[in-house]
Amino acid sequence: MLYGLLTTSGVSFTPAKDIPDLSGKVIFITGGNVGLGKESALQISAHNPSHIYLSCRNGSKAETAIRDIQSTVPSARITFIPCDLTSLSSVLAAAQEFTRLESRLDILMLNAGIMAVPPATTGDGYEIQFGTNHVGHALLTKLLMPTLLHTAGLPGADVRVVALSSLAHVTAGGIQFAGLKSADGGLATNMTRYGQSKLANILFV
Repeated sequence: MLYGLLTTSGVSFTPAKDIPDLSGKVIFITGGNVGLGKESALQISAHNPSHIYLSCRNGSKAETAIRDIQSTVPSARITFIPCDLTSLSSVLAAAQEFTRLESRLDILMLNAGIMAVPPATTGDGYEIQFGTNHVGHALLTKLLMPTLLHTAGLPGADVRVVALSSLAHVTAGGIQFAGLKSADGGLATNMTRYGQSKLANILFV
């Protein structure tokens, strides 16, 4: 859902009452160590999930975030899984580690991302924002899809893949496929490249 696409009037969400009971549910959040990812983990923790997995690049920051969340919700079961979205091999390793630990996945939150950074490429050659915000997440989703589909077949399942996008997607005007493996992505500005990655999130999910 694209909240705020046209207007934010009338949109109200109060986590304490609007998030349902999550007993038995397993959640995976990318970029769960800061910002919206960390806050999502905190709010979800208060609704009795079976386990939350946080992925990011920096293990010490992840462990700090986990301690912060557990200081508010002591019963929260949270595990850090290393994942660098700029590296497809790291994404593969993260998916393999998750599936080693779990046989179900109820909610996959594609939250991690970078914004308006200077031109660069990932280790696999993709424009850095497109590679981080979309390609890494797309691979992670594909690798975890068998687990998501398995979970969807279980009694009472309500499986979801949630991608964090942005109104900046309107700046892209489409996907410049010819430039995706270049530092500037075939686009003139850092924000336009960011918008392109956010458009890809919407089209993917």
